[in-house]
Amino acid sequence: MPFPIYYQHDLAEVPHNNFILMQKANAGEAKAEHEVGQRYLAGNGFEADTLKSFYWIERAAMKKLPIALYNLAVFQNNGWGTEWNPYKAFDNFFASAMEGFPLGNYAVGKFFTDNLVVPKNLSVAYYFMLKAANSDVEQSKELLEKLNKSNPVKLDSSQVALIIANNKKNNFTPKKDADILSFYYFAKDSLTKTDDSTLLADVLNQNIKSNDEKSDIKTIRQDSFFVKNLLDKINWGSPEAMILLGRLYEEGIYFKKNILSAATYYCRATRLESSKAEKILRELIKTPDFLVQLKKEAEKGNVEAQYLVGSLYAQHLITNIVGTDALKLLQKSANKNYIPAVIELGDWTIGGIVVYKNIALSTQLWRHAMRHGNKEAEIRLGVSQLLADEIFGEREALYQTFEKGEEEGSILAQTALGICFEKGILVKKDLAKAVTYYRKAAFRGSQNAFSALKRIYDNLRPNDPRFIVTE
Repeated sequence: MPFPIYYQHDLAEVPHNNFILMQKANAGEAKAEHEVGQRYLAGNGFEADTLKSFYWIERAAMKKLPIALYNLAVFQNNGWGTEWNPYKAFDNFFASAMEGFPLGNYAVGKFFTDNLVVPKNLSVAYYFMLKAANSDVEQSKELLEKLNKSNPVKLDSSQVALIIANNKKNNFTPKKDADILSFYYFAKDSLTKTDDSTLLADVLNQNIKSNDEKSDIKTIRQDSFFVKNLLDKINWGSPEAMILLGRLYEEGIYFKKNILSAATYYCRATRLESSKAEKILRELIKTPDFLVQLKKEAEKGNVEAQYLVGSLYAQHLITNIVGTDALKLLQKSANKNYIPAVIELGDWTIGGIVVYKNIALSTQLWRHAMRHGNKEAEIRLGVSQLLADEIFGEREALYQTFEKGEEEGSILAQTALGICFEKGILVKKDLAKAVTYYRKAAFRGSQNAFSALKRIYDNLRPNDPRFIVTE
């Protein structure tokens, strides 16, 4: 749930003449210092310089100017002009909130939702979000609605008072697409049915192209252009696109109704760590005669059904088959060149599922799928090279593949870019950028990306009781 994290405010009382402005800033006037910092950041009247921008905003923050405290936290949380440090950022977001800055309340509330910097506490998060919402911060209103839908929160004033008291003891000294402070919620929510409008919105958020503005899944019925773009996203490995296509098959929209095809796309999305897809898939498996039909079609040689049996077994979603039999069905499907089965078999061989771990064979399988035009397999192959720290092809081309994949909605590509910036592979090491990409993937459901985030935060975690986070 992105929001304009850097807050720029034109201070009417600050003269626009840069000479007079610098005089006031050098004299220690906090609002002038902050305005100079803003102008250096934007290149407005001064040559753009992030380091100088940080310097002046920090000076203003030291005087407890609320907007400066908030923007200093933005710099620290993104590594702009200073080292990336989310813990210092939290302190300054908190200080801005205590000084009455509405977006400071919003930022603090979000910190208490993700269990990375401070322990997750939805009651405390709710308190700060409510303060921000009451000050007309629209993003806070949206997040409160999401919290209330998925996990209604009871406000505990004693917890809030304790948090405020503990943080007040500390001395607060104080680019456009900084995607920070996303809301993660991995627990099972209370909703019984994932509605079509939510699935459509998830896909539209991945910038899929369409001839018409989409507001209803039924409008896809005649839109071949939209479906083509949906299939392109699926080829790159977008779980949201896979879920929506599964719903089209499930409801018989654009395609002829086919429950097995629906399950296949839900299954593929689940393999890409989509908890939403897993929930839908579990519901579908419970429908009458689904498993009977699946078994019947697999025995008839239906490659889609054979793939499904293998993948569902690997995910522990069916238990009425032994591993070796599931493997045989998966191999039969892959041998008939059913690409999802080829990719799945690569997962089995690299992960040692039923078979012995064989990285060379998984590489061979993914290369085969890649030669048939599958971009998800290409990214999987690239990720395996990153993890092994062995880059075989053109390094720049691999990085460009990850960038293109991220643009096309590949959750694996987002994680790959996180790995690149975390380890300094293919690019210069930059933990702030690594965190940005890991957050994007974690926001979409990847617990592997969230674990990577946790590792990065733990490596920097200060010895302070406020920042002790348990699983």
